[in-house]
Amino acid sequence: MSTESASKPTPAAKVPKKRGKAKYIVLLALVLSVFLAAQTGLLGYGWAHLRAATFPKDESLLEYVQGSATGVVIVDPHQLDLKVLGGEGGAVRQHLERTRDDIKKATGIDLSFDVDKLAFSSSLVVARGRFNEQKLAERLAERSYVAAEHKGVKFLVRAGEDAIAVRDGSILLYGPEPEIRASIDAEEAETSLASRDEVTSRLEQLGWDRPLLGVALLAQEKPSLRAILVGSTGPRAVTFGVATKGGISAKVAIDAASPNAAEELRKLLEEKRADAQALNALVGPEAGAALAEVMKRAQLSVDQGAGRLTIQADVRPEELDVLAKASEKAAGSLGEMYKAARLFQLLAPGP
Repeated sequence: MSTESASKPTPAAKVPKKRGKAKYIVLLALVLSVFLAAQTGLLGYGWAHLRAATFPKDESLLEYVQGSATGVVIVDPHQLDLKVLGGEGGAVRQHLERTRDDIKKATGIDLSFDVDKLAFSSSLVVARGRFNEQKLAERLAERSYVAAEHKGVKFLVRAGEDAIAVRDGSILLYGPEPEIRASIDAEEAETSLASRDEVTSRLEQLGWDRPLLGVALLAQEKPSLRAILVGSTGPRAVTFGVATKGGISAKVAIDAASPNAAEELRKLLEEKRADAQALNALVGPEAGAALAEVMKRAQLSVDQGAGRLTIQADVRPEELDVLAKASEKAAGSLGEMYKAARLFQLLAPGP
């Protein structure tokens, strides 16, 4: 028995499979992919797209807008559905493509890829995204922009025209030089629009989950003694937003001085939307017909407790295209009128 056991050959040890090497290769490939995505901006773009879908609220953009600003418009490209803006050959899409191409040629910044969110005040643009300060400086140097600094923040300025600043590679400021300096001051002193509850609360009420959101402050929240004695009836603020999910849906909230004033405004708008001739005189017959259809479908309601008139309107892609063409034509007409008036000023003899 023992002799048979001793004569049996010892089984060869199993050679371990080279799984460890394969794991390292996969891990290395994953790290390399993440690195390339970060370098090309794909990682930042993907994260911004996810954030816009899940947590669209971004009040930090308002920290760069002066607290004295009377309004702001916020644009979120990640929430914009281009299909509802009409076909690629439509007026709206063509305008967007021209603007994108012009900006990219001048600055190297791609509005569709590098910019995640924008905030517009009357004289300042704040953008969140991915910006290369050095490359931007090299491009703008060709256009006579020179380096400047305010409170340790560097920016580029073209004397007498405009200025641009990149902060931490993720925030871009654009506007006149005084506005850039004021933005830096407001952010440092925490006196920006983000500190004003009458702005943030209205934006929150309408909702950040839309590609276009804005508010305009038309009067002080607390009226003067004269306004109290006389009885001011004008609106205090207008908040508006546009959504593009399943079509274009616009919502406007008008805060009136009182519930009665809101109801009077509703009645006035009801009368005006039935006046087709007035609309034609305002925007032309073709655009007037499209606008009349939009207004006919609009829903008007008054919140008596808040003294707020809310308008909900849906715009079809073909109606938007007609209105956009009318706006473009009107802008061109105004431009020609300005040129003609300016030419007359230059040619007319002085007094």
